[in-house]
Amino acid sequence: MRNSTLSNHKGFTLVEIVLVIFILGIAIAPMVGAFAPAARSVNQNEQTTVFTNQARWTLSRVAALDFGTLDANQGDPVDSISLFGSLAEASKERFIFKGQGYSPTIAITDASAGAGDLLQLRVTVDDVTLTTLKANL
Repeated sequence: MRNSTLSNHKGFTLVEIVLVIFILGIAIAPMVGAFAPAARSVNQNEQTTVFTNQARWTLSRVAALDFGTLDANQGDPVDSISLFGSLAEASKERFIFKGQGYSPTIAITDASAGAGDLLQLRVTVDDVTLTTLKANL
């Protein structure tokens, strides 16, 4: 018959396990904290990308309009409903990002020093601004 006593068993005690968990917790905490700036950076980059893409979309829609329409709607900011011809068309520029609504600001100004054959088109979404020129050909 075998003699079985607790002293013959191999393994870890509860104190050793708790100590290891405590040491791992101390070692992992700074690593988790190191990822916080990266997460904030990713969030900012995502916002910049979304706003830039929306500004590109709006700028391409504005630039596709004929010169006469753009010239007749000069201003800073431009009334989007007048520019696009209807509330339904102007509403296509509005978007929601992370629960907040945004609407691009459009500006059309004379860039020809009074000659009237060159317009500057500017679209701003929050902190992103894109600009292009449109000539009367």
